Amino acid sequence: MALHKGLSEPHVLLASKNVQLMKKNLAGVLSVAELQKIEDAVNKEVASLFRLGQRHLTFAKGLPKKEWRQRVSRLYYAGYNFRRAVQLKDSGSFSTDSSDHNNVDVLPQAFSANVEAHKAKLKDLRDDRNVADYSHLAIAKDLRMTPADAEIFVVAFKADAQIFLKSKGVNL
Repeated sequence: MALHKGLSEPHVLLASKNVQLMKKNLAGVLSVAELQKIEDAVNKEVASLFRLGQRHLTFAKGLPKKEWRQRVSRLYYAGYNFRRAVQLKDSGSFSTDSSDHNNVDVLPQAFSANVEAHKAKLKDLRDDRNVADYSHLAIAKDLRMTPADAEIFVVAFKADAQIFLKSKGVNL
């Protein structure tokens, strides 16, 4: 059974619980060129996570306004995957476990000037996604932010994630 759902060996994300620590520890063994191959493979995964977030965002934008539950859910997964891309690149952490949703607000302090606001809104969006997906009695007014505001936030968060990742050498 694979450590991460959807991944099968061999895969760079299965080589270590933390790919950045793996690279650091292999620096005394591998050549710079070999370490760059690992970095390139990680960057491909980061870009793929970012694209997954973009697909969720595109889907959410195409949903009718009255479908607030589905819009909020997809917007959350867009933001969540943009955050996963940032976290993988920054700290080397990657998880497909459902407990990772508890880390939705984990961002590097140097992420952007808006990092604290992003953290708070990511937590709010997670709460809203839980309401949308699991509360059968909920109405749109029960959300912490409107679906329109959630979309504005996710688009802004995506832009900051894109700037951050490009500054770290990720080709998006």
